[in-house]
This record gives sequence, structure tokens and C-alpha cells, in this order.
Amino acid sequence: MSEEQWDEAAFRASIPAAREKVEFAARFCEIGPSQPRWDSHRPVVELIFYLCKLDYDIKVLLLHFLTDPDNRTVWERYLALELHEALHTLPKAINRARIELAKPTTASHLDLARFDAAAVAYRQEVKAISGDKDFMHALSLVRNGVAAHHGLSKGKGMDASIAWTLNAWKLAQSDTTPFQSQFTEYAVKLGRAIQDFGEGITSTSAA
Repeated sequence: MSEEQWDEAAFRASIPAAREKVEFAARFCEIGPSQPRWDSHRPVVELIFYLCKLDYDIKVLLLHFLTDPDNRTVWERYLALELHEALHTLPKAINRARIELAKPTTASHLDLARFDAAAVAYRQEVKAISGDKDFMHALSLVRNGVAAHHGLSKGKGMDASIAWTLNAWKLAQSDTTPFQSQFTEYAVKLGRAIQDFGEGITSTSAA
């Protein structure tokens, strides 16, 4: 996404709705255990909650990253952490829901064939990200040495965190903007894929 394509007002306006969706999904999960056959409904309901959570988190982090470049070292590393967790956890959540949907005794009203089609489309949309080995390696380094952990493990000191901070400073000095970051490019791509998948599975309820 280029700076010319960025519509801050529209993007900012989309966040309250995203927050309301994840809050509603969380409240539904809270009352779920009191509902009939919750164990059967749970994998799909929690998948929907996770999709809403990722959509909201990515939007908020992107907004701050793109509008607060002076503090990019903070926003970019937590955006990277969100991407790492989403790319590694969402496939597991999708598979967990699919296993339940494939059971003849499932209580879910989702259509398995359409769910599978949405899952295939999602994997195709994120293929450019997951297939980028250099980026995925960098993502793991950021997650393990900068964002989720701050160093001092296995005698490595805080080298990764220091290097991350210096790199952010150098980028700022060279007038490189957050719009030019690969984290921004892939966050937008992943966010769209998550939205598409969520719309796909929530519109697949059998009549």
C-alpha cells in the first residue's frame, strides 16, 4: 500500500466496528458454555472470535505505525509479532474448526464444502507471505529477539533488540516511511485475507 492509496479517515473510521465485532464475539464465547452442545460449537465460534481479534489488532497497529513514524520502533515490532502469531496460529484454528465440521454429529450449521473453499482461498492469499522464506525468518527473529522476548537468552545478550532500534533510527534518518516497510505490505495483505475468509465462513450457514 502506497501513501497515495492511504485513506486515514476511512481506515480510522473502520476501527470502532472492528472493535465491536471482537467484543461481541468474546461475549458470545463467554455465554457459550451455558448453551446446548457447546463443545461442538466451540471450535467454530472461537475461530470467528480469533478472526475478529486479528482484524481489530492489525488495524489498530497499522494505524499507529503509519501515523506515528517517530515511534516506529515500537509499533513495527508489535505489528511483526501480530503477523507472526496470526500466520502460525490461524491455520491451527482453521484446522480445529474443520475437524469438528467434518463430524457427522456436528452441531454447527456451516457447510463444510464452502468452509473448505474459503480455507483454500485464504491459503492462496497468504501464499506470498508464508512462501517468502527471508521474511518469515526475519519475522521469527523479531518475535524471538525483539517483541515477545527481549534477549539475554543463551548468552546472546540484547543484540537483536539493539539492532532493531538502530535500524529504525537509520530508516528515519534516511526518510524511509512506514509505508515502505514490508511489514506494512504483508499486514495489509494478511488483513484482507482474514476479512475475506471471515466473510466466507460466516455466509456459509446451511439453510
